[in-house]
Amino acid sequence: MLQHLDRIGRYTDAIRATASCPLPPSPFTRAVLNTSLGDRIREIEPAELGLFTPQLARVEFHGPAPRKKQDPEVYAQAAYTYIDRYNSVRPMPRAYAQVVAILDQLTATRENITALTAALEQIQPSELKPLADQEERRVHDLQARLADLKQRKDAAAVHPKPRKRLLRQKPAAAPEPPSTPVQSSSKLDETFHTPAAAARTLRFTDNLLMDEQVDLADISITSPIAPLRMQERGSISTEFEEESREEIAEQSVAESVDEPPDDDPTIVLSKPTVVTPPPVSPPASTPTSPVQPVAETPKKGKVRVNAEVERIVAKIWSSAGDLVMPGHPFDISGAGSGKKPPRAKETIAHLQTIAALTPTPASPSTTVSSLAVPAPTAPTPQQILTAHLLLSLLNTGPQFSMPLNKVKESLAAKASTSGGAGIVLGGQSTTRVLYGCVAKRLVKIERGAGEQIVKFDV
Repeated sequence: MLQHLDRIGRYTDAIRATASCPLPPSPFTRAVLNTSLGDRIREIEPAELGLFTPQLARVEFHGPAPRKKQDPEVYAQAAYTYIDRYNSVRPMPRAYAQVVAILDQLTATRENITALTAALEQIQPSELKPLADQEERRVHDLQARLADLKQRKDAAAVHPKPRKRLLRQKPAAAPEPPSTPVQSSSKLDETFHTPAAAARTLRFTDNLLMDEQVDLADISITSPIAPLRMQERGSISTEFEEESREEIAEQSVAESVDEPPDDDPTIVLSKPTVVTPPPVSPPASTPTSPVQPVAETPKKGKVRVNAEVERIVAKIWSSAGDLVMPGHPFDISGAGSGKKPPRAKETIAHLQTIAALTPTPASPSTTVSSLAVPAPTAPTPQQILTAHLLLSLLNTGPQFSMPLNKVKESLAAKASTSGGAGIVLGGQSTTRVLYGCVAKRLVKIERGAGEQIVKFDV
């Protein structure tokens, strides 16, 4: 009991000493003693739970309602207003034409939507049900056909068909009679049973080089050896020729047997004229020209037509239509007043036809003759190289891009196919073709990561 009294006395002295301290009250003391903390106490919000829990979790904040999406006419009209306001500072005719075209297209689309909505309201639901059933049956038929074709494809992949060997038909007998007189059967027997000539005997002497005679007319050594396929084709054609000649001979003999005898049985044969072959001049030694590299023409049928290819083809006609097909009658403005340009398949076929040609510069003689007689216009080297460039980019789908170095090499190789004219066509001409397409905003060159990429500007 005395210990507790002593402890209480010490605490009382400490409190008296602290209370008698002349120091002013601190902010914490004022906050505890003078502030009404009951007004500051509130419930914790969901966003503040992460301050008191060791595991954080995602919390959904219910923000304001999403903004209303404006109609396309609002944006187009705003763009039209700003272009008209700043026209005095910087004229923008291309942007102005695009905005006007967009506004016209929006108006036509709204009218079309209104007309279709009115047409749908007039159609009764009973009329739509047969159409829906018909389309559903058509879909089922197409699915069944697709499954059948897929089964056939799988069966063909498992059991491949043996390759059939194409047999070449014998050529029909020529209507013209043979130039050589037909021999009788006895003469034919004599010809076939004639003993062959004696084989040449080999002479071994000491001076074979001195006995050799040079025959300059013999060009059998200088002629190149035909490939194996060519030899086989030649032998096959020779066999067919011999068979046809034998058939002609048999037919002529049969006709001569069936014909009735004339009054004069004597047959007068004209003496065949012997034509002496002209002397063969020795082959002149011509300098062999170096083999020119052949440009890799883009293969046909490798471009897969899709929506991206259609956009690229539309860009080609709108940007370089006069270069691809000079004087074309198509309407590339998109107003719909004239004939529409061809689609991707026809355009790619046209580009392949032009790219398959050899670029040759016009000679002075051709220019003079063209002034006298109007000749049909042929594709220029610039058109051929442009078509080759576009096909090369189209064949690299789906990226439709190539490195700049490969593009220049491909154009240079295509220009060199014209032989000596490739020196005139190469160099600046290939660069002019590439940067001409860049100027027309048909292609663009992207530079980055230490590499330059050429791709369509769509």
